[in-house]
Amino acid sequence: MRPVRELRKIFGDIYYIPGRTNVGVVSRDDWCMVIDTGLDEDQGRRIFNVVREAGLRIKYIFNTHSHADHIGGNDIILDRAEAKVLAPSLESYFIENPVLEPLFLYGSHPPESLKEKFLMANPSKVDRTVIEGLDEETGFRYVSLPGHSFNMYGVISDDVFFIADAIFSENSIKKFGVIYHFNVKEAVKTLIKLEKMNFRYYVPSHFEPVSDIGSIIKVNLQSIQRVRDLIEEYTSSGISLEELFSNILRDFNLELSPSMYFLYSSALKSYISWLIDEKIIDSKFDDGRLFLYRLR
Repeated sequence: MRPVRELRKIFGDIYYIPGRTNVGVVSRDDWCMVIDTGLDEDQGRRIFNVVREAGLRIKYIFNTHSHADHIGGNDIILDRAEAKVLAPSLESYFIENPVLEPLFLYGSHPPESLKEKFLMANPSKVDRTVIEGLDEETGFRYVSLPGHSFNMYGVISDDVFFIADAIFSENSIKKFGVIYHFNVKEAVKTLIKLEKMNFRYYVPSHFEPVSDIGSIIKVNLQSIQRVRDLIEEYTSSGISLEELFSNILRDFNLELSPSMYFLYSSALKSYISWLIDEKIIDSKFDDGRLFLYRLR
């Protein structure tokens, strides 16, 4: 394989292309698997050109999950390469029908302001869904990492683990305050699962590859606990859902746009579900509003 400046070597034949979303590239002879494809056609075009310059052809695209910043380059790459797209089962529906993402967040037919590239990528085919374990066709191993999305998967090659959005950097946590997780209870389980694993390198999607993720896992768990504690505190004397959202968003001094508002709302509802299921809080309706209150 020819050396390419934008293709950064991790270990052996395993590389990544740095960007807002890191893209994995694992080479095998004259072909490679690309792990995620970034936000849009520009990043997809860049991925294709970098891989071609390295003397490789893209045989597989593996989408760890269906968020737009992980599948946005699929369309342009598939126009230029005869590649198979692999993805976890539930995520495949959103990859093939990306309007489901803003619809899911909004809860009904979404306004045009939510149909922008940060939430809705161009659709692409999914040739095969994967299950946890060794994939005999590709030789890679898939690992379920639920929580951030419906059924996000990571992928392992040799001693390198591409962990997608299972963990976030300390800078991201400081910037966004309430990190998006579809199921925050499962996200905690995934973090604890990762804490018990031992690989030579871990490749998260939004910061540099690292050899030790123990400390950043603790930061992620602490950030989740902080949000949970805030909800418990605000519900101690009863509070409407809207007021709870407003208070927490204000506590973190978060800048809002239509897309960020619905992402934060969805994330906070996941915490509420977690606390209701554990019988720590409950809800009631009064004067046309949903109120949340502590049980213990």
